[in-house]
Parts: sequence; C-alpha cells; structure tokens
Amino acid sequence: MSSSEEGRPQSAKESISISTTPPRATFLEAGVGGICPPENKPTGDALDFPTNVREFRFWSSARRWHRDVWPGIHIPVWHTFVVFFCTIVGAVFEPLPLTGVCLISIALATLTGALTEDQVLSGFADAAVWLVIFAFFISSAFVATGLGRRICFIVFKYLGSTTIGLAYGICICGVILGLGIPSATAKAVGILLPIIEPLLKEAFQSDPAMGTQRRIGIYLVMVQNAATSMSAICWLTAGAWNALMVKFMADAGVKLTWLGWAYSLAPVVVVALATVPLLIFALCRPEIVRTPEARTAAEERLRQIGRMVLPEKALLVVFILIILLWVLSSSLPAIFPLTATEVATLGVAALLMLGVIDVKRDIVSDSGAFDLLIWFAVLVMYAAQLEKTGFWSWLSGKINLRSLSPYPCLCVICLLFTLSQYAFASITARVAALYPAFVQISVSAGVPVEVACRALAVCTWAGHITPYSCTSNPAYYGIGYVTSKRWWLVGIVVMVVNFIILITVGFGYWWILGYWRYQNVLPL
Repeated sequence: MSSSEEGRPQSAKESISISTTPPRATFLEAGVGGICPPENKPTGDALDFPTNVREFRFWSSARRWHRDVWPGIHIPVWHTFVVFFCTIVGAVFEPLPLTGVCLISIALATLTGALTEDQVLSGFADAAVWLVIFAFFISSAFVATGLGRRICFIVFKYLGSTTIGLAYGICICGVILGLGIPSATAKAVGILLPIIEPLLKEAFQSDPAMGTQRRIGIYLVMVQNAATSMSAICWLTAGAWNALMVKFMADAGVKLTWLGWAYSLAPVVVVALATVPLLIFALCRPEIVRTPEARTAAEERLRQIGRMVLPEKALLVVFILIILLWVLSSSLPAIFPLTATEVATLGVAALLMLGVIDVKRDIVSDSGAFDLLIWFAVLVMYAAQLEKTGFWSWLSGKINLRSLSPYPCLCVICLLFTLSQYAFASITARVAALYPAFVQISVSAGVPVEVACRALAVCTWAGHITPYSCTSNPAYYGIGYVTSKRWWLVGIVVMVVNFIILITVGFGYWWILGYWRYQNVLPL
C-alpha cells in the first residue's frame, strides 16, 4: 500500500470488507463507548457485549463480583465484606432506621449467595445478643418501678449542695445505673433528662429561652454528655456495644467475664470520670457555684415519692443477687457454673414471678429491645463470619506497623480508633465495623492481645465528642443549652485528656496486672 493510500480514510463498508479481525475484537477496537451502526453490528458471541458505557460498566462490575479481586480473599469472603460494608454505610447515613438497613442487608446477602440461611440467622443464637436483650428487660423494671429515679434523687440529695458536687453526682448516677441498664438512651434520656431539665429551669432559672443557660445549664449538660459514654465502660452490662466487644475478644483469644471486665477496665474509667467535672468546669465555668436548691429539690421529690414500695424492694433484692451471681460465676466458676447470659435470664424470670415486670407491658411492648435484637444480631453475625473466614487477619496483614515498638504502636492505633468516632453516629456501629480489624492490626504489630483488646474497649468512651456520635446526644443537644461549636470544642479537649489518661494510667495499670508480655515496653 502506497503512502497516499495510507493517508486516505476508508469507509465503514470498506473497513468491514477488508478486516480480518473477529467481530468481538472489532467491537472492542471501536472503543468501549462506541455504538456500532446496524450494518456494523457484531454477530455470534459478540452479541452479549455492552453497547454503551453504562452497560459496559454494569457487566464489568457483575464479572468482578464473581472474581477473586484481592489475592488471599476468596469470592464468598469478598461478597460478605461488600454487603457488610454497605450495611455500615447505611448505619452511618441512616436512609432508614438501623433495623431496616440490617433487614435489607441480610436479604441482599441471601439473594446474592454471599451467606447461607443458617449463617444469616446465626447471630440470633449468640449469647452476647441475648445478654443485652435480657439486660434491657431488667432495665425496664428500673423505669416501671421508679427505682432509677429514686437512686438519682438520693445521690443529688447528698452531693447536690455545690455545682461540682452535683456534677459528680451525675457521674455517679451514670455508673450506678450502668450496672443494670445497657442502653445509653434509657439512662441518659429516659431517667436523667427528666430530672436534670426541670432542675435547671425551675430550681436554677437556667433556661435557653431566657438567655440564662450559662448560669449552670451548659456545664451540667456537658458533664452529663461526657459521663454517659464514659460510665458505660465500667461494667460489661452498661452498654450494648460492650457485649459485642466481648464477643470479638473471645474470637481473638481473650475470655472476659463480668468481674474480669470490671476490675480491668473500671479503675481506668473512674480516674477519667474524676477529672471530667473539673475539666469542664474550667472550660464552661458556670455562674452558680453553690447549689442548695438542688439538694432541696431532691429532698422534696423524695418526700413526694414516699417510702419504697414492694416492687422497688423486690427489684433491689433481685438486682443485688444478679450482681452477686455475676461476680461469683466469674470468680468461682466451679461452684457457680453460670454464664452472664444465664444469670440475666434468671433475673428476668425472678422479676416476672414476683410481678415486678409484666410480660405485655414491659417485654412484648418493648420495641426498643426487639429493635436492638434485630440489628445487633445482624452486626454480630457479619463480624463473626468475617472472623471465621479470616478477613480481619488478612486485612491486618496488609497494614504493617511492625517498625514501631508495641507501646507507640498501640498509642497510634488507639488514637485512630478514637478519632473514627467522628464518622459514626453510633458507638455500636463503630465497634462492629472497626474493632476486630484494629485488634488484629495491633496483634500483628506485636502488641499483646490482652492489652490491645482492653485499650480499644476503653476508646469507645469517645461517644461524647459530637452532638451525633452517641444515640443519647441529640436529645441533650435539642434542649438548646449547648451550641454545636461549644460541643465540638469541649468534646475535643475531653477526648485529648482521656487519651492521655489511657496511655499513662491505663497502660501502666495493665502493666501492673501483667497484661504486657514485655515489661520494658512501658517507660516505668
């Protein structure tokens, strides 16, 4: 062919007549987005190829769905992770309530073949899920009998004469209520908010509508906000996400009982809680320093409530027995061979037989408990399936922090895990999405698994940092005492101080308990 012939463009008909390329190759050479004219339409096995960019991308994604995308991750594991990731995205942005997101998620998991029916329903048979559900039923007794409010008024009666004392009283109430109430919303919104809000507006005349929120309202609201998420770490039953973390710890080889959780984590949290009222006092100094009105109001409310009635006494006795059984079954398993879930089951049965709670009023109608049952079981199931298939181990192998020694490595990991709360509106969703991965990353970097599990568990106390980072925060933000800017500022400062306490007091305490394998890790 001459040079003049090379420069002359050929017609479509000529190109077809002289082409020796198969139809499929001709179509691909025409470009992904090109559309063939009728006379140039591929035939045979090329008919199933896309005819535009959108169709090409669809079929390309479909083929990728059934292909090993990453070395070391097989197709079923990849499918499970994709559906789980979409579930977490739904939990963050909430196009539907979390229960709706999880129901759609398991429907997609079964439809696509990512999980079998038995695997999808396995979360509903997990003991950690039912521990939280039975704890919810027990907590309903505190609301139904009024014992929860009575405990708070007693604390305020003895500590409410000063602003600082009132703040410490709020922290103590959170710790006490956490023994039997695993819901942050039930504690902070169901019990404490109906006490705190009238106290601020009626006793102290601190009302955003009157512009007097600085008198004491801002201070107490911020203390309560921080105390809610922090006190939830003291006890295994104080937060729904705690049971989820215990499940993940067991998968990593760390078996934590109710008592083991309490003595290894509660002291660290108590130190941090002791600093919260003083720290926030410096950041949001109230105009009122002495608060005899709070003590007077608490005494008046206790007089109105009257003496303890029979249901309150029965609940108090049963609850003390539940705590004793949790402690004894943890410390003397040979004599008391009961799990925490079995003890909670016995507690619910005792309350039903004594008439403290009613099946229809407190169990069947408890929509919050059954809502939790669905989404909590689904998240537990996904995390368990990813653990069984080795996904978390594979992911930790891709993130190499072995160049750092265990102590600074764990500091970095804890900081990243704490900061991740900014991306989540639920502590439970953050734990389900990130906790197993961060534990595996820590262990692969040489951090003792006993320390890694406990340190990351403590990092869940960051639920106070934004108005949306914990389910109870929107209710306190909505009453109008604290602006968004102040909330974020106080949240950052408290988070930094808590992080310092964790890497000093917390790490040192666990070194004393012997959880660090290498004693030269800590600069003691």
